[in-house]
Amino acid sequence: MVLRRITLERYGCFGTAEFEFRRGMNLISGGNDAGKTQLLTALPAALCGIEHGARMRSWGELLGCRVTLLFEGNNGIVRLTRDLESNLVRLEEREADSVWQECFSGIVPSAGAAPERVKYLSQLARLFGIDGDALLRALLDASHAEVVCAADGRPVDGLWPATATAAAAAPVAAMSNAAEARQLEIAALEAELAADRSDYQQGRDYLVWIRKRWELVTHRSAGDGRVAAAKSALPGQKNLEQQRDQLLAELRQQGLPARLPVDLPEMFATAEGLRQELATLQLELTPLQRRKQAVVLPGLSWPLGMTLIGVAIAAAALWQQWSWAVPGSIGGALVLLLGWGFYLLGWLRARGVRAGLEQELQVVEAKRADALARQHALAERFEGYGLPSAPVEMVKLQQLCRRNAELISRYRQLCTQLGEVASTQPGGGAVDIDDRHLRPEDLPEAEARLAALGESLRQREQRLQALRDGKAASPPGTVAPVAAAAISEKQLLQSIGQQLEKLTGGRYHEVRLDEGCLQLAAAPGRWATPAACSRSTAACLTLAIRMALSQATGCRLPLPVDELPLQLDQKRRSAAMRSLERFSRDCQVLLASGDEDLAKRVAREHWHVIDLDLPAASQSATAKEEGDAGQLHLL
Repeated sequence: MVLRRITLERYGCFGTAEFEFRRGMNLISGGNDAGKTQLLTALPAALCGIEHGARMRSWGELLGCRVTLLFEGNNGIVRLTRDLESNLVRLEEREADSVWQECFSGIVPSAGAAPERVKYLSQLARLFGIDGDALLRALLDASHAEVVCAADGRPVDGLWPATATAAAAAPVAAMSNAAEARQLEIAALEAELAADRSDYQQGRDYLVWIRKRWELVTHRSAGDGRVAAAKSALPGQKNLEQQRDQLLAELRQQGLPARLPVDLPEMFATAEGLRQELATLQLELTPLQRRKQAVVLPGLSWPLGMTLIGVAIAAAALWQQWSWAVPGSIGGALVLLLGWGFYLLGWLRARGVRAGLEQELQVVEAKRADALARQHALAERFEGYGLPSAPVEMVKLQQLCRRNAELISRYRQLCTQLGEVASTQPGGGAVDIDDRHLRPEDLPEAEARLAALGESLRQREQRLQALRDGKAASPPGTVAPVAAAAISEKQLLQSIGQQLEKLTGGRYHEVRLDEGCLQLAAAPGRWATPAACSRSTAACLTLAIRMALSQATGCRLPLPVDELPLQLDQKRRSAAMRSLERFSRDCQVLLASGDEDLAKRVAREHWHVIDLDLPAASQSATAKEEGDAGQLHLL
C-alpha cells in the first residue's frame, strides 16, 4: 500500500489542510515549528490512536480534530478516518471502478483489548498484512524509540514474535479447509525462498571475491622480493622512484576527490560558455547605458521664460493702449508658437531615441538574467557534488583538474617505465582488506555453511513444488515446521545487521539476540548492548530495526523518518541518506528534515517535496471523493 493523501481537519498548527504523497522518497521540508513532526504523527495517530487526542486540536476550534488517510494498492483503495478525541474510526475500501464499501465503523480506543479494537486490528491485518498493534507503532512512530526496543536492547513485548514468525502469523489452526492451509504454506515458502536465494547468491559472489583478493595479496607478497631484486639492477631506478613518489605527494596535495563526477568536463565547458556570454552581454550593456544617460530631454526653462516675458509685454501694451499693442501681440504670439513647435519636435525626437535605447537595454538585460539563472542552476549542480560554486572558485577548480590530469599522465608513464601497474586512483590511498572480512582460515567453514544453505534451498523448493502439484499435504493445524520461526528470526537479525552496516558506514555489521536483548558486534568476539554504545549508534540501531521490520512485512506501509539524529556526524549522515535513498526504491519513505542541503538534492534525485514553509492551501473537507486515485498515480 502506498500513502497517497493525508487530510487534516482542525489538527495542530495546520488547521484544515491536505497533503499529497507518492512512491519513493517524500521530503517534508520546513524550518522549526513548521509542523514536520506533527504531520508525521498524524499517521500513527490515525491508524493506532493517540492518548489525550484533544491536545492535537487546533487553537480556538470547538469541534474535534480528525485525520483521514488514503492508501492505494494493487487491489484497490483504502480510506481510514479517525476522530482523535472520540476515537470514532471509519474504515472503507474500494476496488477499481466500484463504490466505497464500509468494512468497519466504531469507537476504537488507543490501547486495551476491547472487542471493537480486536475487530479493527483484524481488519487492518486483512488489508495491510500487518498483525499486532506493537508492530504498527514500531513501523509508523518515528518520534519515540521506545516503541521499538528499550534502552537495554530488549524488544517491545508483542513485536519480535509477531515479526519472527511473520510467515506463520495467520491463525491456521482455526481453518478447517486444507486447501487454504496449503495456499498459506505456499505463500510462506515463496517468501522465505525469495530471501534465501538472494542471500545464497550474495554469499557465493562474496566468497568468489574474497578468495581472489586473498590470492592477489599472497601473490603480491611472494613477488615483492623478486620484483625489488629485478628493479635494483635498472639504471636510474632510484631517480624514477623518487619522481614517482613526488608525483604521488603532489597529487595528494591537490585536495581533489579520488573520483570526480563524470560530467565535470561538460560542466566546466558550460561554466566557461556562461562566463563568456555574460562578458559579451556586459560589453553590450555598458555602451547602451552610457548612450541612454547622454540623451537628455530638452528643458522647459527657456520656452516658459520667453512665454512669460511675451505675455507681460503684451499685457503692458494693452494696458497703456499703445497703437502697436494689438499687431505686436499677434506677432509675438506667432513667434511663441513657432518656438514651442521647435521645442516639442526636439522633445519628441529625444524621447524616441531614449525609448529605443530602453528597449535594447531590456532585451540585453533579459538575456543577462537568463544567463545568470543558468549560472545559478549550474552552481547548484556543483554544490550537489560538494564542489565550490563561485565563478572564481570554478576557475581555480578547473585549473586544479587540468593539473591533476597532467600529474596522473606523468605518474602512469613513470609506472610504465618502472614496470609497475598504475593505480586507478593515484593519491586516493591504498585499499586493504580490513578485519571485517573473512580470513583464509575461515573460508572452508563459510563454504560449508553456504553449501548447507543451498541444500536447505533445494529441499524447500522440492516441498514447494510438491505443494503446488498437490502431491503433499500440510500438517493439520500448522503451516510450517517450528524451524521456520527460527529461520525467520535469523533472517530478521541478518537484515537488521545489513541495514545497520549501511547506516553506520560499516562500523557495525552484525546483531544478535541474547537472553531476549539485542547486542551489537563491537569488535571480533566482543558484543555490546545499545546502552553501552553512543547515542548515534543507538539511533542508527532503532532506524535499522524499523527498516528491517518494514522489509519483513513487505513494505506494506510507508516508513516515516523524523529528522536524522543530530548525534550523527557527517560521515554517518551521508551513509544514512544513501541507505534511505536505496530503501526508497522498494518502500515509500516520508523524511522530515529542515536541512537546507537536502533541498539542493531534490531536483537531481527527483524526490517529492512537501514544503511546509510555503503557505499551504487550506480547504474544508468535503464528502465527495475527488476522482480515481489510480488516475492521480498516473498523473
